[in-house]
Amino acid sequence: MNIYICPVCGEKSGLDKAPLLHLEGNSAKCPKNHSFDIAAKGYLNLLLSQHKNVKDPGDSKKMVAARRDFLGSGAYQPLLDGLCGAVKELCTDISVPVIADCGCGECWYTAGIHDALVAAGKNAELFGVDISKNALAAAKPRLRERSISTAVASVFRLPIKSGSADVALVIFAPFVTEELRRIVRDGGYIVTAIPAERHLFGLKSVLYDEVRLNEVKPYEIDGLEFLGKEDINFTLEITSQEHLNALFMMTPYYYKTSPHDSDRIYSYFGTHDRFETECAFQILKYKVRK
Repeated sequence: MNIYICPVCGEKSGLDKAPLLHLEGNSAKCPKNHSFDIAAKGYLNLLLSQHKNVKDPGDSKKMVAARRDFLGSGAYQPLLDGLCGAVKELCTDISVPVIADCGCGECWYTAGIHDALVAAGKNAELFGVDISKNALAAAKPRLRERSISTAVASVFRLPIKSGSADVALVIFAPFVTEELRRIVRDGGYIVTAIPAERHLFGLKSVLYDEVRLNEVKPYEIDGLEFLGKEDINFTLEITSQEHLNALFMMTPYYYKTSPHDSDRIYSYFGTHDRFETECAFQILKYKVRK
Protein backbone atom coordinates (compact mmCIF):
# COMPACT_ATOMS: atom_id res chain seq x y z
CA MET A 1 0.00 0.00 0.00
CA ASN A 2 1.08 3.58 -0.62
CA ILE A 3 -0.37 6.77 0.85
CA TYR A 4 2.18 9.29 -0.44
CA ILE A 5 0.86 11.95 -2.83
CA CYS A 6 2.50 14.21 -5.39
CA PRO A 7 3.66 17.41 -3.67
CA VAL A 8 3.87 19.30 -6.99
CA CYS A 9 0.22 18.61 -7.82
CA GLY A 10 -0.62 19.38 -4.19
CA GLU A 11 1.08 22.75 -4.52
CA LYS A 12 -1.11 23.60 -7.51
CA SER A 13 -4.48 22.09 -6.61
CA GLY A 14 -4.31 21.51 -2.86
CA LEU A 15 -3.05 18.50 -0.93
CA ASP A 16 -6.56 17.07 -0.60
CA LYS A 17 -6.76 16.75 -4.41
CA ALA A 18 -3.22 15.58 -5.16
CA PRO A 19 -2.90 12.12 -6.79
CA LEU A 20 -1.10 9.17 -5.30
CA LEU A 21 2.43 8.38 -6.37
CA HIS A 22 3.30 5.01 -7.89
CA LEU A 23 6.70 3.32 -7.85
CA GLU A 24 8.72 2.85 -11.02
CA GLY A 25 12.15 1.41 -10.29
CA ASN A 26 14.08 3.83 -8.07
CA SER A 27 11.60 6.66 -8.39
CA ALA A 28 7.97 7.50 -7.71
CA LYS A 29 5.73 9.22 -10.25
CA CYS A 30 2.28 10.73 -10.39
CA PRO A 31 -0.16 10.54 -13.36
CA LYS A 32 1.20 13.89 -14.60
CA ASN A 33 4.69 12.37 -14.66
CA HIS A 34 6.17 14.41 -11.80
CA SER A 35 9.02 12.22 -10.64
CA PHE A 36 10.76 11.85 -7.25
CA ASP A 37 13.87 9.82 -6.55
CA ILE A 38 14.22 7.16 -3.90
CA ALA A 39 17.56 7.81 -2.20
CA ALA A 40 20.15 5.10 -1.67
CA LYS A 41 19.28 5.31 2.02
CA GLY A 42 15.71 4.27 1.23
CA TYR A 43 13.70 7.45 1.71
CA LEU A 44 11.57 9.27 -0.86
CA ASN A 45 12.40 12.97 -1.21
CA LEU A 46 9.10 14.88 -1.38
CA LEU A 47 10.29 18.20 0.04
CA LEU A 48 9.99 20.92 -2.59
CA SER A 49 12.78 23.49 -2.73
CA GLN A 50 10.40 26.40 -2.04
CA HIS A 51 9.54 24.83 1.32
CA LYS A 52 13.13 24.83 2.53
CA ASN A 53 14.24 27.65 4.81
CA VAL A 54 17.85 26.43 4.68
CA LYS A 55 19.84 24.19 2.36
CA ASP A 56 19.77 21.18 4.71
CA PRO A 57 16.73 21.57 6.99
CA GLY A 58 16.11 19.59 10.15
CA ASP A 59 18.52 17.88 12.50
CA SER A 60 22.21 17.72 11.64
CA LYS A 61 24.18 14.48 11.40
CA LYS A 62 25.70 15.24 14.80
CA MET A 63 22.31 15.66 16.47
CA VAL A 64 20.88 12.59 14.76
CA ALA A 65 23.86 10.51 15.94
CA ALA A 66 23.38 11.75 19.51
CA ARG A 67 19.68 10.83 19.50
CA ARG A 68 20.36 7.47 17.86
CA ASP A 69 22.93 6.58 20.52
CA PHE A 70 20.79 7.81 23.41
CA LEU A 71 17.56 6.14 22.33
CA GLY A 72 19.46 3.01 21.33
CA SER A 73 20.58 2.65 24.93
CA GLY A 74 16.95 2.06 25.94
CA ALA A 75 16.87 5.10 28.21
CA TYR A 76 13.38 6.09 26.98
CA GLN A 77 11.99 2.55 26.82
CA PRO A 78 9.19 3.35 29.32
CA LEU A 79 7.90 6.02 26.94
CA LEU A 80 8.05 3.67 23.97
CA ASP A 81 6.19 1.01 25.97
CA GLY A 82 3.48 3.55 26.79
CA LEU A 83 3.15 4.60 23.15
CA CYS A 84 2.97 0.98 21.99
CA GLY A 85 0.22 0.28 24.51
CA ALA A 86 -1.80 3.32 23.45
CA VAL A 87 -1.57 2.53 19.73
CA LYS A 88 -2.36 -1.17 20.19
CA GLU A 89 -5.45 -0.27 22.23
CA LEU A 90 -6.72 2.14 19.56
CA CYS A 91 -6.09 -0.44 16.82
CA THR A 92 -7.85 -3.33 18.57
CA ASP A 93 -10.50 -3.65 15.86
CA ILE A 94 -8.24 -2.81 12.89
CA SER A 95 -6.56 -5.81 11.26
CA VAL A 96 -4.29 -3.78 8.95
CA PRO A 97 -3.68 -0.45 10.71
CA VAL A 98 -2.14 2.36 8.68
CA ILE A 99 0.04 4.57 10.88
CA ALA A 100 1.57 7.91 9.85
CA ASP A 101 4.47 9.06 12.04
CA CYS A 102 4.68 12.82 11.51
CA GLY A 103 8.19 13.90 12.48
CA CYS A 104 9.55 10.37 12.74
CA GLY A 105 13.26 11.22 13.05
CA GLU A 106 15.42 8.13 12.73
CA CYS A 107 12.35 5.89 13.33
CA TRP A 108 13.21 4.51 16.78
CA TYR A 109 9.64 4.97 18.00
CA THR A 110 8.22 4.06 14.57
CA ALA A 111 10.00 0.72 14.51
CA GLY A 112 9.08 -0.07 18.11
CA ILE A 113 5.39 0.60 17.47
CA HIS A 114 5.53 -1.43 14.25
CA ASP A 115 6.97 -4.43 16.12
CA ALA A 116 4.39 -4.14 18.92
CA LEU A 117 1.53 -4.16 16.42
CA VAL A 118 2.98 -7.13 14.51
CA ALA A 119 3.43 -9.01 17.80
CA ALA A 120 -0.26 -8.34 18.47
CA GLY A 121 -1.18 -10.00 15.19
CA LYS A 122 -1.63 -6.84 13.12
CA ASN A 123 -0.35 -6.50 9.55
CA ALA A 124 0.62 -2.92 10.28
CA GLU A 125 1.83 -0.49 7.62
CA LEU A 126 3.74 2.55 8.84
CA PHE A 127 4.75 5.70 6.99
CA GLY A 128 7.26 8.15 8.42
CA VAL A 129 7.75 11.77 7.43
CA ASP A 130 10.59 14.00 8.59
CA ILE A 131 12.21 17.14 7.20
CA SER A 132 15.72 15.89 7.99
CA LYS A 133 17.45 13.77 5.35
CA ASN A 134 20.07 12.97 7.96
CA ALA A 135 17.48 11.46 10.28
CA LEU A 136 15.88 9.35 7.56
CA ALA A 137 19.27 8.17 6.34
CA ALA A 138 19.98 6.95 9.86
CA ALA A 139 16.59 5.20 9.87
CA LYS A 140 17.47 2.85 7.02
CA PRO A 141 18.69 -0.09 9.19
CA ARG A 142 15.36 -0.03 11.05
CA LEU A 143 13.36 -0.32 7.84
CA ARG A 144 14.77 -3.72 6.92
CA GLU A 145 12.18 -6.49 7.24
CA ARG A 146 9.63 -3.97 8.51
CA SER A 147 6.66 -2.50 6.65
CA ILE A 148 7.85 1.09 7.10
CA SER A 149 8.23 3.65 4.30
CA THR A 150 9.78 7.08 4.80
CA ALA A 151 9.71 10.42 3.00
CA VAL A 152 11.46 13.74 3.42
CA ALA A 153 8.78 16.41 3.86
CA SER A 154 7.46 19.02 6.26
CA VAL A 155 4.82 18.20 8.86
CA PHE A 156 3.20 21.50 7.84
CA ARG A 157 2.55 20.08 4.34
CA LEU A 158 2.29 16.32 4.69
CA PRO A 159 2.52 14.50 1.33
CA ILE A 160 -0.05 11.98 2.54
CA LYS A 161 -3.43 11.16 1.04
CA SER A 162 -6.36 12.75 2.88
CA GLY A 163 -8.21 10.33 5.16
CA SER A 164 -5.72 7.50 4.59
CA ALA A 165 -4.31 7.00 8.11
CA ASP A 166 -5.97 5.14 10.97
CA VAL A 167 -3.57 6.72 13.46
CA ALA A 168 -1.22 9.70 13.24
CA LEU A 169 1.73 9.88 15.63
CA VAL A 170 3.30 13.16 16.77
CA ILE A 171 6.23 12.46 19.07
CA PHE A 172 8.10 15.65 20.07
CA ALA A 173 7.25 17.25 16.73
CA PRO A 174 5.03 20.21 15.78
CA PHE A 175 1.34 19.38 16.23
CA VAL A 176 -0.27 20.78 13.06
CA THR A 177 -3.95 20.24 13.75
CA GLU A 178 -5.27 21.01 10.27
CA GLU A 179 -2.89 18.61 8.55
CA LEU A 180 -3.42 15.86 11.10
CA ARG A 181 -7.21 16.11 10.73
CA ARG A 182 -6.80 15.98 6.97
CA ILE A 183 -4.71 12.81 6.77
CA VAL A 184 -6.56 10.82 9.46
CA ARG A 185 -9.81 9.16 8.48
CA ASP A 186 -13.08 10.05 10.17
CA GLY A 187 -13.11 8.14 13.45
CA GLY A 188 -9.34 7.65 13.38
CA TYR A 189 -6.91 8.73 16.06
CA ILE A 190 -3.99 10.99 16.88
CA VAL A 191 -1.44 10.00 19.53
CA THR A 192 1.11 12.54 20.72
CA ALA A 193 3.86 12.59 23.34
CA ILE A 194 4.83 15.80 25.10
CA PRO A 195 7.15 16.71 27.99
CA ALA A 196 5.40 17.19 31.33
CA GLU A 197 6.20 19.99 33.79
CA ARG A 198 9.23 18.39 35.44
CA HIS A 199 10.71 16.63 32.42
CA LEU A 200 14.54 16.83 32.54
CA PHE A 201 14.42 19.09 35.58
CA GLY A 202 17.80 17.72 36.69
CA LEU A 203 19.38 18.59 33.35
CA LYS A 204 18.06 22.13 33.49
CA SER A 205 19.27 22.45 37.07
CA VAL A 206 22.83 21.88 35.84
CA LEU A 207 22.47 24.27 32.91
CA TYR A 208 20.71 27.22 34.49
CA ASP A 209 20.84 29.17 37.73
CA GLU A 210 17.07 29.72 37.66
CA VAL A 211 15.05 26.68 36.62
CA ARG A 212 11.46 26.89 35.40
CA LEU A 213 8.92 24.12 34.98
CA ASN A 214 7.91 23.21 31.43
CA GLU A 215 4.69 24.76 30.19
CA VAL A 216 1.94 22.22 29.49
CA LYS A 217 -0.75 23.65 27.24
CA PRO A 218 -4.48 22.83 27.57
CA TYR A 219 -5.35 19.39 26.24
CA GLU A 220 -8.55 20.37 24.45
CA ILE A 221 -8.07 21.07 20.72
CA ASP A 222 -10.79 22.37 18.42
CA GLY A 223 -12.03 19.71 16.02
CA LEU A 224 -10.65 16.80 18.04
CA GLU A 225 -12.18 14.68 20.78
CA PHE A 226 -9.78 14.34 23.70
CA LEU A 227 -9.75 10.71 24.86
CA GLY A 228 -7.39 11.06 27.80
CA LYS A 229 -3.75 11.00 28.83
CA GLU A 230 -1.20 8.70 30.37
CA ASP A 231 1.64 9.97 32.57
CA ILE A 232 5.04 8.33 32.13
CA ASN A 233 7.43 9.19 34.97
CA PHE A 234 10.78 7.67 35.83
CA THR A 235 14.26 8.64 37.02
CA LEU A 236 17.11 8.49 34.54
CA GLU A 237 20.61 7.78 35.83
CA ILE A 238 23.62 8.47 33.60
CA THR A 239 27.15 7.40 34.45
CA SER A 240 29.18 8.61 31.45
CA GLN A 241 29.97 11.98 29.95
CA GLU A 242 29.28 10.65 26.45
CA HIS A 243 25.75 9.56 27.36
CA LEU A 244 25.03 12.88 29.08
CA ASN A 245 26.28 14.81 26.04
CA ALA A 246 23.96 12.75 23.81
CA LEU A 247 20.97 13.54 26.02
CA PHE A 248 21.76 17.26 25.96
CA MET A 249 22.24 17.36 22.19
CA MET A 250 18.82 15.84 21.50
CA THR A 251 16.98 18.46 23.53
CA PRO A 252 15.87 22.01 22.59
CA TYR A 253 18.30 23.32 25.21
CA TYR A 254 21.19 22.43 22.90
CA TYR A 255 20.06 25.22 20.56
CA LYS A 256 19.14 27.72 23.25
CA THR A 257 22.00 27.51 25.75
CA SER A 258 25.12 29.69 25.60
CA PRO A 259 28.52 28.01 25.14
CA HIS A 260 29.44 29.08 28.68
CA ASP A 261 26.40 27.37 30.23
CA SER A 262 26.64 24.38 27.89
CA ASP A 263 30.09 23.69 29.29
CA ARG A 264 28.40 22.87 32.61
CA ILE A 265 27.09 19.75 30.89
CA TYR A 266 30.20 18.93 28.84
CA SER A 267 32.46 19.08 31.89
CA TYR A 268 29.99 17.54 34.37
CA PHE A 269 31.83 14.26 34.91
CA GLY A 270 35.04 16.13 35.61
CA THR A 271 33.70 16.74 39.14
CA HIS A 272 30.84 14.19 39.42
CA ASP A 273 30.55 10.44 38.93
CA ARG A 274 26.80 10.24 38.50
CA PHE A 275 24.01 12.27 36.90
CA GLU A 276 20.32 11.92 37.66
CA THR A 277 17.24 13.63 36.27
CA GLU A 278 13.49 13.21 36.25
CA CYS A 279 11.85 12.11 33.02
CA ALA A 280 8.20 13.06 32.78
CA PHE A 281 6.07 12.58 29.68
CA GLN A 282 2.41 12.74 28.82
CA ILE A 283 0.85 10.58 26.12
CA LEU A 284 -2.29 12.25 24.80
CA LYS A 285 -4.95 10.53 22.67
CA TYR A 286 -7.48 12.19 20.36
CA LYS A 287 -10.26 11.02 18.06
CA VAL A 288 -10.90 12.72 14.73
CA ARG A 289 -14.47 13.70 13.91
CA LYS A 290 -15.09 15.36 10.56
